[in-house]
Amino acid sequence: MNIAKDKAIQISQAIARADNILIVSHAKPDGDTLGAAFALTNYLLSLNKNTTNFCLDTLPEMFSFLPNSYRLTSDHLVFTKKYDLVILVDSGSLAYAGVDKLITALQPGFTLINIDHHASNAHYADINLVITEAASCTEVLFYLFVAWQINWQVDIATCLLCGLVTDTGGFVNPATQYHTLEAAGELVRHGANLWQVLQNTAYRQNINNLKLWGLAFSRLKKVVKYDLVYTFLTQEDFINCEADESATEGISNFLHILKEAKIILVLKETSNGFVKGSMRTAEDDIDLAKFCQKLGGGGHKKAAGFSLPGKLSYVNNKLSIV
Repeated sequence: MNIAKDKAIQISQAIARADNILIVSHAKPDGDTLGAAFALTNYLLSLNKNTTNFCLDTLPEMFSFLPNSYRLTSDHLVFTKKYDLVILVDSGSLAYAGVDKLITALQPGFTLINIDHHASNAHYADINLVITEAASCTEVLFYLFVAWQINWQVDIATCLLCGLVTDTGGFVNPATQYHTLEAAGELVRHGANLWQVLQNTAYRQNINNLKLWGLAFSRLKKVVKYDLVYTFLTQEDFINCEADESATEGISNFLHILKEAKIILVLKETSNGFVKGSMRTAEDDIDLAKFCQKLGGGGHKKAAGFSLPGKLSYVNNKLSIV
């Protein structure tokens, strides 16, 4: 897979002109948005660029192994500073990143770049690099770095591999294609440590997390009408299991092993008063991204999600959002 030459040149020129650069990861950060952000950070630092990393939420401890992850800040004051370039990674919209209001405080004159892989991306920036065939945002960045013929660093390769591993659920979800595996192989060849990435992400479950997963599995229900299996987790569950919200990462991908339904739905309450839905399918004739867009979310055809205000209510075997 190749990046269009003019797009690669556009982004390269924007970086060359910039002295101060802000990189934004989406709210409730995962391994892909963080892997993409820190891969970019490591590259920009090698060019002696003044780089700032922002995310609305703090860094999950499991991703602290990523090189330069300590640079991530949630301090809104970064939006009072002057930037030549602002780059959003893995965010289909400014609202999804959680910065739609914050970014209005920036001084004018900056170029906005949007690097993503979601089919629901709104192409909201001055320069949009969106490759929907890619399994992750880090895969998109991999092709961009290849187009630039960069001098590969182990730190960059490690960050990119983290995004590939986490967004594909360890190369098992339907978004995983031959080019995804080829990209991963190249990153390992450039020094990325696959075992280190797996130890810190997929193989990092603890007792409390597994108790939470057990609750989710015990609540599995099938809706025959829609050929759907769902489960749910509440804030009370997180408290009782002494687990944080990142503990649910991977449940929807794991449930792909179910043969009783075409669609998987995992619902969880978030600490900020929302219900987040994560959907998966392996069927070619089902488009989850279109469905989730109707709920204000988005994603890929076979892997998508949404977030709605409210709490979960389970009464008389009926689940609802109130």
